[in-house]
Amino acid sequence: MKLSQFVWISALLLTVICSICEAAETEQLKFEEMLKQPEEHWYDLTMMGMKIGHMHIFLEKAEYQGKEMIRSRMDMVMQFKGFGNDMKMEINRIEYLDSNFMPRYFVLTSNESGLKQVEGKIQDGVAYITITLNGQTTESEIPVPENTISDAVAVNFLLSKDQMKIGEKLNYNTFSFDLLQSIKTELSVLEESSLNYQSEEKHVYVLNQRMDMMGGINTRLWVTPDGTTYKSSTDMMGLSMVAMKTDRKTALDAVEEVDIILRTRIVPTGKKPKLGTSRFVGSVKLSKGSLKEAIMTRDHQKLKLNSERSGTLSIEIPEVEDENCVDLPVKDSDLQTFLTATAFIEATHPDIRAKAVEILDGEVNSWRASKKLCKWVHKSITEKKLTGGFNSSLKTLESLSGDCTEHTVLLIAMARSVGIPARICSGLVFLKDAFYFHFWPEVYVGKWVQMDPAFGQVIADANHIQLQGNVLESGTLVEYTEGVFRTLNQLEIDIVE
Repeated sequence: MKLSQFVWISALLLTVICSICEAAETEQLKFEEMLKQPEEHWYDLTMMGMKIGHMHIFLEKAEYQGKEMIRSRMDMVMQFKGFGNDMKMEINRIEYLDSNFMPRYFVLTSNESGLKQVEGKIQDGVAYITITLNGQTTESEIPVPENTISDAVAVNFLLSKDQMKIGEKLNYNTFSFDLLQSIKTELSVLEESSLNYQSEEKHVYVLNQRMDMMGGINTRLWVTPDGTTYKSSTDMMGLSMVAMKTDRKTALDAVEEVDIILRTRIVPTGKKPKLGTSRFVGSVKLSKGSLKEAIMTRDHQKLKLNSERSGTLSIEIPEVEDENCVDLPVKDSDLQTFLTATAFIEATHPDIRAKAVEILDGEVNSWRASKKLCKWVHKSITEKKLTGGFNSSLKTLESLSGDCTEHTVLLIAMARSVGIPARICSGLVFLKDAFYFHFWPEVYVGKWVQMDPAFGQVIADANHIQLQGNVLESGTLVEYTEGVFRTLNQLEIDIVE
């Protein structure tokens, strides 16, 4: 039930789209011959057959640190609805590419989580990244393989190698500005075809690009011999986005209303779940992919496979006794990573810790403390509205508004600030008539226990299905969309009990 998950999916789709839309229009795409004149491209963006926004690309030669480079600027606007609420996503990205098509400097700004900026430079095989979210800054260093290129110039790279021939394949790494890492990528030339563009027949090569992330993302490209991409279509587990080259006026035309949450909910068959239930059993089936790679197995959540794509899911909520839980602060070297501060979870901020200490009022038992924090977050976030982005814990504490993600990051930040290891869970929850994509927190009190402050549940009920994804959050949180990628419009649930 969260628009931000689909914002992130769209951002990842953007990574793919950018890699095939910014091709220079010249027969010989050697670096020194590219962009004799600045270039400008406009694209319509459609999802599920409906227009959701546009993208504008501008390319020119420029100088960075005394060297001639390609300057790429991309502006994208997308609009969605979720339960009738409007959300407008705006992204701007500028990067400087060297003669090997590697991004040497880049800056990305977006409104997905308030005001967010990602700035970085790549040198000597390392990407130095600074993320600023609502005034708070975090830094990281990420290794980058030698054959990494910008996702802005994949087609250029292919043509520079003189490999625009049927059957040719090119393997390289793409630097993702959303995952902030290099992704193994293969670009292959499938066939020659034709495409109609503004009443003109275009001779095109049909390419396929596969990016090794989230179970594999495939994009079909229609590219003219001079390197101009006229169309791209990306399909990821039932969700597709198409970019179609157009003119400025058409690109800026009005969008259609797409309630993406209602279109991606999972309506189960069988028995109707009961709110607060401690046990869930259901038959689950995927139309594509692997259930084992889509649904997480935990102590309380078991998946018994009948085949790669079908099985039985059972969830049993554990009992938690105060006297069996450890005191604060929790001291375990294996859990220290779940006590640290990150871009979205400002666990060391004095305002976060001060509020947590006030709420606990001297309580040292980890489970009683966790329950106090959970109840406070549920009661205090009075404006429980659906948001488009993923606000940080500090911004949530200031505004006391938001949906499941804001409840989650605030509880986790306060828990960590007083020595309770905590982490994000991402998956599905049953609400009224269907399963919706959802976030909730998990705390360690001698064992891991899932909570749901958004619903006021000190122990998350058995209607919470945890999907696969990382257990540690990055500076982008995109990793928590993996389960969405693997189940979106593909998962069937038949409830047995």
